[in-house]
Amino acid sequence: MKVRFKRLLTIGIAAAMLGAQPLPVSADDFDTQIQNADNAISDLQNQQAETNQNLTDIQNSISSMESDKQQILSQIDGYDQELVITMASISSLDDQIEQKTKELEQTTTDLEEAEKDQDTQYQAMKKRIQYLYEEGGDSGWASVMIGSLSLSEGLDNVDNTKSLYKYDREELEAYTETVSKVKTLKAQETSQKSSLEASKQELEGAKENLESLKSDAEAKGEDLDSLLSDAQNRADEYYSLIQEQNAQISELQSQKEAAQNAKAEQEAQQKAAAEAAQKAAAEQAAAQQAAAQQAASQTANASAEAGGSSANTSAGTDSSSADAGAADTSTADTSAADTSSSTTTDTSTADSSTSYDNGSSASSSVSSGTSSSASTASGVSGQDVVNYALQFVGNPYVWGGTSLTNGCDCSGFVQQVYAHFGISLSRTTYTQANEGIAVSYSEMQPGDVINYGSHTSIYIGNNMIVHAADESLGIITQSNPAFEPIVTIRRMIY
Repeated sequence: MKVRFKRLLTIGIAAAMLGAQPLPVSADDFDTQIQNADNAISDLQNQQAETNQNLTDIQNSISSMESDKQQILSQIDGYDQELVITMASISSLDDQIEQKTKELEQTTTDLEEAEKDQDTQYQAMKKRIQYLYEEGGDSGWASVMIGSLSLSEGLDNVDNTKSLYKYDREELEAYTETVSKVKTLKAQETSQKSSLEASKQELEGAKENLESLKSDAEAKGEDLDSLLSDAQNRADEYYSLIQEQNAQISELQSQKEAAQNAKAEQEAQQKAAAEAAQKAAAEQAAAQQAAAQQAASQTANASAEAGGSSANTSAGTDSSSADAGAADTSTADTSAADTSSSTTTDTSTADSSTSYDNGSSASSSVSSGTSSSASTASGVSGQDVVNYALQFVGNPYVWGGTSLTNGCDCSGFVQQVYAHFGISLSRTTYTQANEGIAVSYSEMQPGDVINYGSHTSIYIGNNMIVHAADESLGIITQSNPAFEPIVTIRRMIY
């Protein structure tokens, strides 16, 4: 039990120590920290459920043993009561046996005296009878027969002899009856004494049995006391383990909340940075548009002034011929209109070029292709791509997805952002790494695609990128474009 207790406690402490490591900065590490805390909490909760079940089992066992102990104590009390009664009965039998012994001794003495008297009387009677027959009897009858005594005297002697014989006979019978009664009494008393001694022997056996039962019950009670003590110690250990597990779970939950708060703060900072970058980009685009409009206005005014001067000169030169002057004026106007039209076209081209140049400082070595002509003609800049991409910050990441609103992965995000501007890119990061033209890190401009091999993002300027990060973060902005090793940087608008 103690070994298991230490093992569970060690697991809990290890989980708490794991959660207590310094919180990292990246969102992925925050998620790992939160997941580790969740796993440790789940493990501890499972262990705590097992501990609670063990505690319940021990408490039920304690209750059962306490009930058994009460029964044993009741048995011991019952045995004690029976022993008291048995010992009292034995004591009473001892008194009765002692009394019966005394009575039997007296009866024996009386019997001996009666038998002695009986024998004495018997011997005396025998002598008298013998004498009467030998002396008095013969002389009496003889005297009557020979006439020495009268018949009346002879009969009196015979009557006296008979009376004496009768008396002796009655006395002897009385003594004999007394002896018989005393013998019967002695036999009864002997039987009673034997019965009392047998009862005492039975009670002595019952007493020994009760004492044995009581001894067994007391031994069981001692065993139960030992088991109860062990069970209570185990229950105390379970209580301590539950408290330790609660403390560890509380600590892990605190660390999890800290990681969640740190993650939320980081996401808020990233969102604020993205909004600031979006705002700065919008302001920059507005400033670029205003500068382009101002430059176009100045170019148009200069062209108009140049056209007016040429018309006036032509009119002054050819004033001799009204028709010719009118024709020249018409020609001058037409020329001015053509010039204005040409200027407007050039201005549009220059405006597009200016917007591109301000948004991204492409090197002179970058050559134009078919995509470049289409993109330039449509007036799309890298900043336009950035402004459009930033609208979807906060939307979910879905692996294999291509929906900017419902969910997409990193390459799907880049593909769909450029598709909005009519620029077709392939579907995976590995194929996108071969599209557009390669530029160096120092030449990187807003709208360029940074490829990390298995991941991709769009550079938004100010050392920031926008990308579909992962399922836990979704589409976010992030500082440090080189947060992973860069494989290549591709420019899709050139």
